[in-house]
Order: sequence, then C-alpha cells, then structure tokens
Amino acid sequence: MKSLCLLLAMMIAIPAGAAVARENYVEPDKNADSREKLADVAANVRKEMQQGGRFQYVNPRERDTVNAKFSEMDALFGRSGSVAQMNDDQKTRLFNAQEVINSILTDRDSDRLICKNEPIMGSHVRSKTCRTYGDEQARNSVSAKDMLDREAVVCKHNGPFCPNVR
Repeated sequence: MKSLCLLLAMMIAIPAGAAVARENYVEPDKNADSREKLADVAANVRKEMQQGGRFQYVNPRERDTVNAKFSEMDALFGRSGSVAQMNDDQKTRLFNAQEVINSILTDRDSDRLICKNEPIMGSHVRSKTCRTYGDEQARNSVSAKDMLDREAVVCKHNGPFCPNVR
C-alpha cells in the first residue's frame, strides 16, 4: 500500500515539476536563415549586451568580436540572400561565425547556472550550491568595491598597505 501511494505521489510530482520548468522557460531566438532574420537576432543580442541585459558581462573585446562576426554573417547573406542559396564554403563560414558568437554569449550568459560542491565551514561535509553567472559577477563586483573602499579608508590614514606609503 505504501509503495502504491509513493508511486502515485511520484506520478503527480513529475508532471507538476515539468510544468514549473516550462513556466520559467524562455524561447530562444529564431533561426536566422535570412538577412532580415539575422538583423532581428543581431539587434536583440546587441540590446542584451547592454547594462542590465542577459549578456551584460560581455567584455569590450568580446563585444567587438560579436559585432564583427555579425557583420561577416550579414555580408554572406548579402551575397546569397539565404542559407539555402549559399555554397558549402559560405555555409561553413556562416556556421563558424555563428559558433564564435554562441561561445561568447554562452560563456557570458547571466542566466547560466554554475554549481559548486564546496565544504561547509568547520566541517568535512560538502554542500552543493548553485548560482547564476550574473549572481556570481554581481557578488564579485561588490567584493571588489568593498576592497577599494577599505583601501581608501586605510590610505586616508596612511596605513601600512597604502600604495603611496613606503
């Protein structure tokens, strides 16, 4: 009887979990198989690379690379019109440019989940913690700001760690 109740509970919980997962699902950008669709995708990605966007942590060098690869892809579409009309060499170049963009954006995606198995302070027991890349970056910037603020206070009083004091 217990196993039947457990099985029934699992059968109810699994679809409920899937419904919650679908609720948080964000539809990815559509395939850019024409110049017009590429322009829409590129505009969306550029918007998301701004402060507060999903890809806000893309650094300036990577941003230049993304923009250059979008320009390269646009030029390929300008010559052919669509992927269906491209020859194999053009398709390969398009694919390679797309992969460069995808690798940068995947690495700098604020929503990317990072999980670590770390020991609990004062214990040999390990605990799994998961945070988004955006949370990690925000946490790091707060820590860096705190360090600069503390250094400013120490230097104001000519402390031993002030760079100008010898």
